[in-house]
Amino acid sequence: MIDLCENLNDAQKDAVLTTEGPVMVMAGAGSGKTRVLTRRIAHLILDNGVSPYKILAVTFTNKAAREMKERIASLINQNTNNMWISTFHSFCAKFLRFEIEALEGYTNKFQIIDDDDSERIIREIMKSLNIDSKQYRPQVMQSLISAEKNLGEPNKFKDMQMDRIYHTIYDNYQKKLLMDNLVDFDDLILLTLKILREFDNVREKYQAKFEYILVDEFQDTNTPQYELIKLLAAKNQNIFIVGDEDQSIYSFRGARVENVQLFKKDFNDGLKIILLEENYRSSKPILDIANNVIENNQNRIKKTLYTSNKRDNKPVYYKASTSYDEEMFVIDQIKKLKLEGYDYKDFAIIYRSNFLSRGYEEELIKYKIPYEMYGGISFFSRKEIKDICAYLRLIVNQNDDFSFERIVNEPKRKIGPAMISKLREEGIKNHCSLFDAINNLSTSGNGYNSLIDFKFTILELREDLDNKDMEFIDIIDKIIEKTGYKAMLKESGDEGEDRLNNIMEMKSILKDAEEFYEGSRAEKVEQVLQDIALKTDLDDKDENADKVKLMTYHQAKGLEFKVVFMVAMEEGIFPNGNAYGDKEREEERRICYVGITRAKEHLFLTNARSRYMFGHKEDHFESSYISEIGLENLDLVGEIRRTIPVTPIQNNVQQTPVKKVETVENDLSVGDIINHKLFGDGRVVEVKGKIVSIAFAQPIGIKKMLKDHPSIRKVE
Repeated sequence: MIDLCENLNDAQKDAVLTTEGPVMVMAGAGSGKTRVLTRRIAHLILDNGVSPYKILAVTFTNKAAREMKERIASLINQNTNNMWISTFHSFCAKFLRFEIEALEGYTNKFQIIDDDDSERIIREIMKSLNIDSKQYRPQVMQSLISAEKNLGEPNKFKDMQMDRIYHTIYDNYQKKLLMDNLVDFDDLILLTLKILREFDNVREKYQAKFEYILVDEFQDTNTPQYELIKLLAAKNQNIFIVGDEDQSIYSFRGARVENVQLFKKDFNDGLKIILLEENYRSSKPILDIANNVIENNQNRIKKTLYTSNKRDNKPVYYKASTSYDEEMFVIDQIKKLKLEGYDYKDFAIIYRSNFLSRGYEEELIKYKIPYEMYGGISFFSRKEIKDICAYLRLIVNQNDDFSFERIVNEPKRKIGPAMISKLREEGIKNHCSLFDAINNLSTSGNGYNSLIDFKFTILELREDLDNKDMEFIDIIDKIIEKTGYKAMLKESGDEGEDRLNNIMEMKSILKDAEEFYEGSRAEKVEQVLQDIALKTDLDDKDENADKVKLMTYHQAKGLEFKVVFMVAMEEGIFPNGNAYGDKEREEERRICYVGITRAKEHLFLTNARSRYMFGHKEDHFESSYISEIGLENLDLVGEIRRTIPVTPIQNNVQQTPVKKVETVENDLSVGDIINHKLFGDGRVVEVKGKIVSIAFAQPIGIKKMLKDHPSIRKVE
């Protein structure tokens, strides 16, 4: 028998063995929370005799869920593929496949759509309602709709016209989703909640089913996710949450650090709180400065990270004259440490905003250092991949109008909007799908002939899919050959060749599905398509590729590197210049804490006295986090100036202003469109004195900022 408590410290053992009742584990960065979660599940199965299918474990990334399954499988020596261990969204997708037909209008063949699909639907709705897409940007509307769903409460606008238009778009958007049997990411959670709340028999079935519930990264839950967990755990109360208030950095996505305190209130009867403070990742000097920074936050369960790691080199602080000097310092350190035996994959350059990556990319290219950008377009978001997925969906389910409209004229088949409108009319009149409505058209011409050819092509491809004499993965070749997609890409030169190679990579995904999924080929394709729909932009990143990683702090969370560069640590950049209130300042400080605790062996903090931003040269003061860290805890390199005295403000936070090189006066009103140098276009949704609330596209969301901030320009 395996000793599940072997190599665990006392706090970790306590967390593994305390199985009954509500348990809250506050797990500091690098404190071994995944080990605790997986061994606790193994303990429930092996030592307590709990059925694996009576356990629900949820987390936030597919990578984390996959790692959990793999570790548990090795501990219990059983296949964990069918255990309820997944992300929140995957859990809800699985739940809805079983239960969504309780809601009128939906079937279990629903399709999950991403943000791009959602924005496309909104754009079409606005066009049909003659709403000006320049004045009311579809991307902003999509962001507002998502924000409302994540916050769990309706958006309200003081501007009556904005309020009316927004809610008209929202209502039509939801009707369109229902009509086409579509579910967006946010509705995966909300529809699951709706069923559990409204149908007692379903709720009681799942409350009885899940005797033990475990939630990873609890500090990242939003209101609907918390309500979901609370509802499922209401009967047995065996709820185990692992989180860290100090790493709550996703408020722009609706995450509520307040859920930690809410959990203490809602599950106070017999609640046990366990602190994991021993860090197994970073050296003591790195942890010391992380503790120094985060202790300035007031609203937290206090804990102090410590380690037995003997490495004692101090974090390095480099103050450059210019951003170019800063970039060259980073390049020099990478080259130096590479000669000492480090691999390129050991390095991460982390910044507060994506625009800061440009200079580093240029120098990495110049010095032939391989690198990889996080946050670029995901493999699964590429147009060609979404097109092939739409073909697969239509091959499996000819009633999928959404997929039909995406690819009926892709490649071009001379099937114009007028022909699609006729199809829609026939579909409504005959209560059938667009695919079936083709037979009801009484017309002729090239467009009609192309529709007939398209229909027979899809039916032929369905026969190919079901043909057992054909290799499963060859359906990809059949699709691109018979539809003309391959010929279209071949005419596009090198870019087309790259896109074709991306499509060929789909074969690897189908190969895995053939081995690991059960059911007919069509059922396996459906499972593949659901998995793809639930992918995030980090799921296709190869962390083991020997490349320097460039990313924002938000993209770095959950990762670790031997060497970390935290660059552009300057007031107005980091902390962000738009963080005005105490709540925003505390989150900025948590972002800094997350950055520091990504480093295992070497940490470099850098900034510059001046840098060009958006075409203007700006002089910056060093980040207030440098003084919170304490210069005595850093190895000072380069040009160092004495910290400029500043006036203390609430919560003992010290703010050093950025010197502005320009002044502006923006006469802003609710409804105005603005352009922000960093965040792009947005709409003013509230004005309070000098502070305006502006709705930007996701993942930025709604931001409060000074009306006359130089980064803002009113779009006339």
